[in-house]
Amino acid sequence: MKLFLSPKECVLTFFAFLCITKLNAQLVKRSNVPAPAFEVTGSIYPWEVHDEGMDLILDNLTNIAGVNSVYLIAVMHQEHRPFNNDKLPGTFLFNHNPARREWDAEDSRAYFRPDMSAYGRIKPMFSKYAWLNETDWLKLLLDKAHARGLRAGVEVSHTYIPVDYLNQHEEFKQRDINNNPVERPCTNNPDVRQYLVALYGDLAKNYDVDYVQTCMLLFSRSDDPTKGGTCFCESCKHKAKAMGFDMEAAIPILKDNPYAQPQLDNWRNFRKASTTEIYKLVTDKLHEINPGIDFRLNDLNDRTSGLALEELKNNINSVHLSTHTEQNGYQKSDRKSRIATTKYFMGNDIPIIPGVPTRLLTTPEIVKSSIKISVDGGAKGIGIKHYDGSPYSLLRAVRNGLSEAGVAGFTPVTGMEVENMTLAGYTADKFLIEPCVQTTGKGTAKSAFTNPSGIYDIVVSYADEKGGQGNLSLSVAGKPKASWQLNEDVDCWKRKTIPGIKINTGDVIELVGVANGRETARVDFIEFVPQPGALKTKASTKTH
Repeated sequence: MKLFLSPKECVLTFFAFLCITKLNAQLVKRSNVPAPAFEVTGSIYPWEVHDEGMDLILDNLTNIAGVNSVYLIAVMHQEHRPFNNDKLPGTFLFNHNPARREWDAEDSRAYFRPDMSAYGRIKPMFSKYAWLNETDWLKLLLDKAHARGLRAGVEVSHTYIPVDYLNQHEEFKQRDINNNPVERPCTNNPDVRQYLVALYGDLAKNYDVDYVQTCMLLFSRSDDPTKGGTCFCESCKHKAKAMGFDMEAAIPILKDNPYAQPQLDNWRNFRKASTTEIYKLVTDKLHEINPGIDFRLNDLNDRTSGLALEELKNNINSVHLSTHTEQNGYQKSDRKSRIATTKYFMGNDIPIIPGVPTRLLTTPEIVKSSIKISVDGGAKGIGIKHYDGSPYSLLRAVRNGLSEAGVAGFTPVTGMEVENMTLAGYTADKFLIEPCVQTTGKGTAKSAFTNPSGIYDIVVSYADEKGGQGNLSLSVAGKPKASWQLNEDVDCWKRKTIPGIKINTGDVIELVGVANGRETARVDFIEFVPQPGALKTKASTKTH
């Protein structure tokens, strides 16, 4: 596989993008899928679409977790994926990616087909990997999701201009009070402002997005001018003066006394006005192109950066909250107040979609508790954070948590945790943070079926490891129903569906695993998906 583009290929790709995006602009049809009564969103990255396949990802998100809305991170900040926390024990890897265990996302690269003619001096930059530039990942996601009736959107993440580019153009950078450059672009710079408006306008005009979400970082979170607060660049000085604030004269006073008034309030108010202005420019552009687009703010609790939600009531259509720090292994106490605070500033009618962690040290109990707190607090949805690092067990906990919280339309996952079945030759284990069982020879897991008699699809979650080719087989009431060899050697978790199996209440479900080499026939869960109209009890027929 060729990984890098040559300079000539970059030029050819650039012109190809121009042709393709102009064609796309003429062909875009608006789906405008409305928000469901309770929206469950899932984030998707281009490299995992490449590795797992869009259809499989959508199958997993919808069938396991109950997701009804997905979005592509189309401009992603530099970060190791899946996300790791140096303060937590262990290393966290992709759970169900058959191609790689981890990935280093590049800085602020575009994973869609920009209309380059819409941009000014600053233009989107693309991946150095050829295979990430061969597909319009955003269009692929939108088409596949809309074909299933799902809501579909796009996110512009924390950073939107690569630091390498900023280092070549220092005039775009923010400056601290001592005139030291900060590795963030300043939106008061006309070129940066033009780029942002063009970027969001491009996504709205040329793609069938139902919503545009962003957690872009603007000014620093510090509102202390002498402790990292920004910005004091030439563009800010010029703009501040036009607004009646002499920033140049305020700088030496604030250096001497960071609490000096009215200089401190004037500087903070200037940051707030600047932040409000760029959001209004962006949202006005979006809604001018398509009034039906939902502009969704991914709120990082950045009030100290100048973000004033109350100033943007008429511009923001929904708010996603980055409330997924429970991923560190304990329930945070601020989830309820974060939701209430957003309502305080935005009003009760704004849809609030808090994030729910499904990675790192999160447990099923934490997932369900986070959902319950969110629902009780008046949330109109939740966001799964994030699929790439989520074991199947935590995705199941999402659907179970929604059902337990009483959210209409979500049923619990019906199945058997293999660890809780009657085991012989199998022992409890973990693989890629997923609790499971393994065997060094032959293992069996048995349990009686306690659900209503009927026709079910049986879905087995298992690991296909490298270094051997084991075997799994499943029987119902002593009759073999499926057997498969673990010969893909992908070293990740997979799911196998055995369709249309008749199961009676009381039937013994038996799974047999045979190890081979380093392949230990690991299994996690056996799910039973009832087929509509096929469930029977002694008294009646039920449809679940």
